[in-house]
Amino acid sequence: MLARVIRKRSRALLRDAPGAFKRGHDDELHALRIDVKRLRYTLELAVPIARDEAHGALDLLALLQERLGDLADADTFGRTYDGLAKALPPNDPRRPGLETLGDRAQRERTRALEAVRALWRGAEPPYPERLAASISATLGSLSNVVA
Repeated sequence: MLARVIRKRSRALLRDAPGAFKRGHDDELHALRIDVKRLRYTLELAVPIARDEAHGALDLLALLQERLGDLADADTFGRTYDGLAKALPPNDPRRPGLETLGDRAQRERTRALEAVRALWRGAEPPYPERLAASISATLGSLSNVVA
């Protein structure tokens, strides 16, 4: 059963991530972050059986989860600063500071999105191939014990 859940979650992640990264929509990236978290925590259940093989996939997922977390933080800060600025009257002296913080959060979001895109397509072999291979190794270890 554990292997089936890992396969299902990893296929969904590998299928959905490229489109989410390309479009860059907050809601899709947030859903992807949750998918990464669920796959990572499911793989942690395999550690007592798969040991070293599971750690490769877990490290890759932790890195992706961290990058997506940076992106989510920038999104949240940007929305918060923009909302606060819009709630103030146009001549409020706090407004320029909040707008500056909102602009900074937008720049950080752009940087974080590029970082996650670079992670996904960078290195040799690319991240999706390394993740798939690590998950396959984990599943192989599980099947050797279960069989």
